[in-house]
Amino acid sequence: MKERKRALLFLLIATISLFPAFNTDSGALTAASSGAVNPQKANVLWEKTYGGTGDDRAFYATTAGDGYLVVGSSSSLEQGKTFGWVLRLSHDGNVLWNCTYAEDADSEFRYALSLTDGFLLVGNMFQLSGDIDGYVVKIDDNGAMKWNVTVGGAEVDKLFSATKTQDGFMLVGLTYSFSSNESDVWVVKIDLNGNVAWNKNYGWSMDDAGRAIAQTEGNNFVVAGYTDSVGNGDYDFLMLKINAGGNIVWNKTYGGAQSDKAYAIVAASGGCVVAGDTRSKGAGDNDAWVIKVDLNGDLLWDRTVGGSGFDMPSRITCPSSGGYVLCGFTFSFGSGQRDFWLFKIDDLGSIQWSSTVGRSEYEEAYVVLETAENEFVMAGWTNSLGMGHYDYYVVKIDVTNRDNILLTFLFFALVLVAVASVLAVSFFLIRRQVNRRISKLNADTILMRSV
Repeated sequence: MKERKRALLFLLIATISLFPAFNTDSGALTAASSGAVNPQKANVLWEKTYGGTGDDRAFYATTAGDGYLVVGSSSSLEQGKTFGWVLRLSHDGNVLWNCTYAEDADSEFRYALSLTDGFLLVGNMFQLSGDIDGYVVKIDDNGAMKWNVTVGGAEVDKLFSATKTQDGFMLVGLTYSFSSNESDVWVVKIDLNGNVAWNKNYGWSMDDAGRAIAQTEGNNFVVAGYTDSVGNGDYDFLMLKINAGGNIVWNKTYGGAQSDKAYAIVAASGGCVVAGDTRSKGAGDNDAWVIKVDLNGDLLWDRTVGGSGFDMPSRITCPSSGGYVLCGFTFSFGSGQRDFWLFKIDDLGSIQWSSTVGRSEYEEAYVVLETAENEFVMAGWTNSLGMGHYDYYVVKIDVTNRDNILLTFLFFALVLVAVASVLAVSFFLIRRQVNRRISKLNADTILMRSV
């Protein structure tokens, strides 16, 4: 009996000792919560480039049915001209149609909204005089223009982002035309037909800019950008909360002694999550900096992510698995000079995983779309592949960690082996005990007969 107990105890300890030896999280790629990342190369499901011999750069993409609408600019279509260029892609990246707009002047598109009856394209028009104006186009599902509007003054006025409102759209960017000093944060409200309801600027004595906008509670909006006018350093994150009429509810800055600029924002539970780059903190020359603030703009947590080089986020999305996925580009990690970069943090700012996509030269990602759990489409540009100086680059990836899947399989296989071993030893010991008792009974029977 003692031998049986010792054998079972030994096998139980051996089985339990297997548990800490494996990380069974199949959620993707590894990263420490301290801000240091260990990116792994993503599994590329497909990748495609679009463009000609010139400079073609994608700045944004949105879902379009079961495919995608990709927007940016192209200088390949006509020598000496840059067009706002729009591609409608199928789910596997094949071009369904492509269109250009504003052919009387150079143009670009920086953002797009998917609507029930088409798309809203948001960008800029570059006039021969040197003036830059915001340029907004409404198109149908086939790319036909429904209406367009140009907004701005006599100087440089640029739009970068937009959001849908109850009765129209809110556009955000920067303006020199309506500022009394340097650039100001610029917000323009238009109705569903492109008519300007109001446009307002917000700023101080130096450079101030809006780069992204998100709708929050109570029909309020938060603008994220940067300021050189107020704050702690060279540039600081700037956040403005405004109501539906454009009136300021609050404004706050976040940053250190050097340059910190915000480029992306999403509404989150209890507040907003904002991302940009920082030179004030972090591990390298320039790191991603992610902050979460509450509805009053008070800082809840902040996190830097990056390596020893220049690393920059450009967009945030909220995946179905929770937390936040951010895309951008990295000089610190990857295969080439600069690679697509994707990483995930949870709602407390802890890093879950980090991944890169790229070839030998330069790739920059400006948008990420979730297509399924652990599957994403990223869009930007590349000069590692394609026909020209830069080409649109769209890639679909799977960030599931195949190594962790293998480890999980091996873990459960070893557990099954251990359980089988326990059962086998138990059977052997029980059988030996039974045989001993049978032998003893036989001996007793023989002894009784002899007596």
